Amino acid sequence: MSTLYSRRRALLTFGGALVSSRVPLLAFSSNFWEKKDPSEWSSEEIHQLSTKSPWAKEVRGQVAAQNAHGGYGGGSGGMGSGGGGNRGGMGMPVQTLKGTVLWESAKPIREALKDTIPPAFEGHYVIAVSGFPLNEYGSRRRGRDQESDESTQDMLDHLKGVTFLQPKDKRDIQPGVVQKAVSGDQAAVFFGFSKDALTLTVDDKECGFVTQFGRVELKTKFNLKDMVYRGELAV
Repeated sequence: MSTLYSRRRALLTFGGALVSSRVPLLAFSSNFWEKKDPSEWSSEEIHQLSTKSPWAKEVRGQVAAQNAHGGYGGGSGGMGSGGGGNRGGMGMPVQTLKGTVLWESAKPIREALKDTIPPAFEGHYVIAVSGFPLNEYGSRRRGRDQESDESTQDMLDHLKGVTFLQPKDKRDIQPGVVQKAVSGDQAAVFFGFSKDALTLTVDDKECGFVTQFGRVELKTKFNLKDMVYRGELAV
């Protein structure tokens, strides 16, 4: 991805993944994207559109907190699937993270962010996930300070296998293209789902998205009837 694209993405998404790092959001009083030209959208409205709107869903997950030696808590394995509060299923301390699942290819998002989706995603629905650490794969193989192109590709290949778009009453599909926007522990990852493999309409009602970043399972749903923009489904 281009440097410009990565820089814009970093500025938009990396406001802090911890739940305590909150950015105030204005309540929706109206669908401003239908009533105002994109050139008139304020920076606050663009932020709202790209973080909490029909095309942007806040998601939360928990991960075992790392100790000073880079391990997770005092035991082995991941947190329990039903763990809550400040402790995982094995009694280990956990860290609650939040991030955003953004339907990046939707027309209002494109008009708001004013950047270019890389050519590899042509003909795809593009969904971006940001706010969750990705260093687990590299740290397993080489240590935190030795992330390589090979370990990054391992991570992307793994994500491709555990990510699904789940339209109601239609067959689930997996991404054909997965790319990481920027380097670092917290990066935006872009998933491309072929439009030839799946045609979405308003009649499909809803579409789920699931993935797993390390031991953090992420799930959300998009209400397709709410994703109509200027009279057309915007996906």
